[in-house]
Amino acid sequence: MNCKIDRPYPKVAIEAPNETYGLMILDNVGGMNSKISAISQYIYDHAITSKEFLELKQIFLDISLVEIHHLNIFMELALKLEMDPRWWTCLNDQCCYWSPSYLNYPQQIDEILQTAIDNEYQAINKYMYQIKIIKDPFIVAILKRIIEDEELHIKILKEWQAKLVR
Repeated sequence: MNCKIDRPYPKVAIEAPNETYGLMILDNVGGMNSKISAISQYIYDHAITSKEFLELKQIFLDISLVEIHHLNIFMELALKLEMDPRWWTCLNDQCCYWSPSYLNYPQQIDEILQTAIDNEYQAINKYMYQIKIIKDPFIVAILKRIIEDEELHIKILKEWQAKLVR
């Protein structure tokens, strides 16, 4: 299943280095609600989903691959913004490395799907907030394009939720 919108991503570029923007993008790399979290969550979801749901297991893996691409974009963007794109977030001159404790570990398929949907909505809300703050049109275009993929993920996951209710 195609888990990304069939439209190219904008070029990874910036108008000028900006520490505030860099910190926001760095949080997208390795904060609590980050691409590292999304990738790790989807891989966990793939691993624990029973073979009874082989297609869904594959979807979790396919979405994780899209999230890896998003991670790469955010890491490139962080570098252009003169940030070290480690798996961390930095606030008030304190840097905190990413932790697997940021993940949810649901066991039931309905909880797994709801957690994935909730995480996608949280990511979209975060990017929408960043779009309001960031005045760099290159970064805004990237965020908007990534949101399109996240919206597709929600659509796919909700379709699976609906299948399970039947």
